[in-house]
Amino acid sequence: MVLNLLKKGSYACMSIVLAFSLSVFAVIPSYAETENEAVLNEAQQRLDQISTEYEALSAEINEMQTQIDELAVQVLDAQQAMMEGRAALGSTVLYEYRGGSISTILGVLMGSTDIAELTRNVGYVNQIMDHQAEEINTQKELKEQFTKVSDQLTAQKDEQDEKLEELATKREEATAVVEEASVKVEADNARIEQMRKQADQFIWGGVKEEPQPEPEQKPASSSSSSSNNGGGGGGSSAAPGDLSGFRSVVASAYGGSSDPSTGAVATTATGAICNDSSMGVAIPLSWSNRASYYGKTVEIVYNGRLVYATINDCGNMDKYGCELDLQPGVWKALDPSCTTCNQWGHRNVKYRVL
Repeated sequence: MVLNLLKKGSYACMSIVLAFSLSVFAVIPSYAETENEAVLNEAQQRLDQISTEYEALSAEINEMQTQIDELAVQVLDAQQAMMEGRAALGSTVLYEYRGGSISTILGVLMGSTDIAELTRNVGYVNQIMDHQAEEINTQKELKEQFTKVSDQLTAQKDEQDEKLEELATKREEATAVVEEASVKVEADNARIEQMRKQADQFIWGGVKEEPQPEPEQKPASSSSSSSNNGGGGGGSSAAPGDLSGFRSVVASAYGGSSDPSTGAVATTATGAICNDSSMGVAIPLSWSNRASYYGKTVEIVYNGRLVYATINDCGNMDKYGCELDLQPGVWKALDPSCTTCNQWGHRNVKYRVL
């Protein structure tokens, strides 16, 4: 009887131990599953927050692009008005120099026969001088207007570039969050794959970005404001001090009466006219996405001068090591002493697409 009681007692103890063991082992996977779930939930929250910030940045950048496009139209118009005004003023000065207007005016004054005639002649001379002064003041105003819009455009583009850098940082953060969670979970989890897809959308979604070559690194000392680096000739403005967002390339020249391959007047890929005064540029024909650049404004800097032009053509200049092909109005504005395409040749410039 005692033996039977001992047996029953040992059976009961074994049952209790077995039940406890099963309950402990049942808790372990449940705990592990809860821990993984917490890691994934935290990662998802961070990813959703980054996604919200990314979408806000994208909307801000797209709004900036709209403003940049509007300013680009204004700066092209202001540049054209300034160039036309300078040409008219130059023609007046040349006419006076060749015609000897100063000696003529003096002759008129000295040839007056009486006080009344002298008074009339002095009035004529004053009108001529007033007209010349008005032309000079008009040209000064055109120059100031161009510089004002150019500075606004440069500042807006620089600000957008900073936002684009923030956007790239958000992409890196999103990828890091997913990879960190993946390492902690250490499992091929469906949620991890879903979050990877969400992070990958940051690369393609949001703001519309055209693939462009890497810009030069920002120099140690720079300024975002415009500075005078010897510019101001032709139809150009002084180049900005900060060229960190610009690409250094070799540019060739084509078009106009000095180019026998095109003739004095030619038609570009977009249907625009290329002549001796056209302010357009061509990009490489080899660019598969070149059509997306047509109509965009480009800033070109050479020898301290800044000129705005429109991308409206393409060509095979890249086989000669060039990335841009400048139309006559552009290379004349960048170098007023240059008179032919051959004289321009191949020169190093900096540019960025707005």
